[in-house]
Amino acid sequence: MRSQSSSRSLLLAVACVSAFESGCTSSGGMIGMAPEGSSTASHSSSSGSAQSTDAASAVASGNFKPLITRQGVEGCMAISEKDVPTNYVETVLLGTAAWTILLAAVGAAAGVVLTGGHGDGAAAGAIVGGALGAGLGADSGVRTAEQKANYALQLARYDCQIQAAEMDNESLKGSGDRLRASVDTLTRQLDQLEDDYANKRLTRAQAQKELNDIDDASASLKNRLAAMKDGADKYQQYSASTESLAKGTDLAIDEARVAALDQQITEMKTRGADLEQQYAQLAERRKALVLQ
Repeated sequence: MRSQSSSRSLLLAVACVSAFESGCTSSGGMIGMAPEGSSTASHSSSSGSAQSTDAASAVASGNFKPLITRQGVEGCMAISEKDVPTNYVETVLLGTAAWTILLAAVGAAAGVVLTGGHGDGAAAGAIVGGALGAGLGADSGVRTAEQKANYALQLARYDCQIQAAEMDNESLKGSGDRLRASVDTLTRQLDQLEDDYANKRLTRAQAQKELNDIDDASASLKNRLAAMKDGADKYQQYSASTESLAKGTDLAIDEARVAALDQQITEMKTRGADLEQQYAQLAERRKALVLQ
């Protein structure tokens, strides 16, 4: 009878583990991972343009949740310059025009001075200055447009990562509760198993079988904890990659977005560290139980 009761408790623990495994994130996978089957080789070639369209639509609307649900946080890193609005051509033309007008005026003034006030000198100076200005302006416009594109890409990826982290953290609250309940249940099972075996309510074979089942469930929990840590580390890696986009440009990184993403990552890591501590206590309790 006691063995049946203990087995029912074990089923509860396994159910807790299963619940944790099936509810890891709002996108159906572990944090930082795309949903299963979202990017398989069988349809990768035909889905590339659709993914780009999804990214561009997400950037335009500021709502990245559909993109994240389909592709995970990896979808954020797939956002490219072609998905963000940069007004590239307009920026180049504006820079070219501004420098052309400015240096044409300077050239005209210089021509007047050098030719003693002759109109031909002003015209020649304007032509030379305008040509020089057009070259310098085009170069300046290109560099400005590229920096604008780089900055817009940085902001879009940060906004997407922040939303992905918020979604995962919200999902992990429930998953963490289920994991914690599983740890507590397994700990109680170990206590009950030790008592049953010590008082000869279980044979050694029965006790060993239940202990093996508990070890299997415990190993599953350990794997989930490792996946949570890997997911948080992946967010950290992507954040650093996005931050590197700002290096080598005149545009500073957006500190408010960096802080918001860091806060979400810290929340992930704190929750994972708390759960790992609880699991460590379970592991110590298991280590202390030796069937004689």
